[in-house]
Amino acid sequence: MLWAFLPALAWAGVLAIATWPLYSLCHPHIGRTWTAAGLVLGLAAGLLVPIYIFGAEAAREAAAALEWFQHLKPNDAVLPQWLAKTPLIGAHIAAWPRELSAGLNIGTVAEWGQSLGAQLISRLLTLFIAMVILFCIYRHGDSFLEQTSTVIDRLFGRAAQRLAMNMIATVRETVNGSLLIALGEGIAFGVGYAICGLPHPALLGALTGILAIVPFGAPLVIGLAALTLFIQSSPIAAIGLVIFGSLVIVAADHVLRPLLIGGAARLPFVWILLGIFGGISAFGLVGLFLGPAIIAALIALWRDLARPAHL
Repeated sequence: MLWAFLPALAWAGVLAIATWPLYSLCHPHIGRTWTAAGLVLGLAAGLLVPIYIFGAEAAREAAAALEWFQHLKPNDAVLPQWLAKTPLIGAHIAAWPRELSAGLNIGTVAEWGQSLGAQLISRLLTLFIAMVILFCIYRHGDSFLEQTSTVIDRLFGRAAQRLAMNMIATVRETVNGSLLIALGEGIAFGVGYAICGLPHPALLGALTGILAIVPFGAPLVIGLAALTLFIQSSPIAAIGLVIFGSLVIVAADHVLRPLLIGGAARLPFVWILLGIFGGISAFGLVGLFLGPAIIAALIALWRDLARPAHL
């Protein structure tokens, strides 16, 4: 009965865990209801405003691109000669514009638009339900936590409580660490895009930061930006962007992410990656935060069972 609402429940739980310290700090001063309402509205605005900005910008860019492709004749879709002469892949790259301009039509764009619209409505409905659940969690969270602690203690003992606290700490660290890394990478790459002379550097930087929440997600935007610079006959800027991006990503994914996310359960880097990618594969985007928590609980259980009995 509740299967269709599991994504909303999962998102509400993740957001509640990540923001519970802030809620606990505020509600004694301004009341539970007002604190819950303020946090829910703030989180909803923080999620919807970027979606609106990116959606509006993407719609404008898509309209301009569609108009360009409609006026583009297959014979005129020619890339720079140096790119077409690239060994092994040059011929295939040179054929892309002609194939794309020949295959793109209004019907295809309309189908894409309908599919995207349906997905957007579904995601917004999930977000609305998650915000309603989150408000209820804020309002009644303390009593629920007390009941949950009692039930876990009766059914599984103190060891299960330690595992649950370990999972909660890992979820909180994963959310906070991922957001901090995304913010840092978004600012750094926004500056880098501006120096390279790319259009809309702030928007590209924000998009890179959003994709940076997923490990190795930022290279997708960086690669497209570097390819754009190559096509615009700016190979030095493209190479510089790739080098700069590689340094930032290595520092973020291989140094900062394990420190920020692996602290609670002392997770090795490989287990962090397996938890993140496995969680995304199993649960979707919310698995980005649930995956490391599940791995943390399993590793903690393994350590407890592997400890010698006399200890």
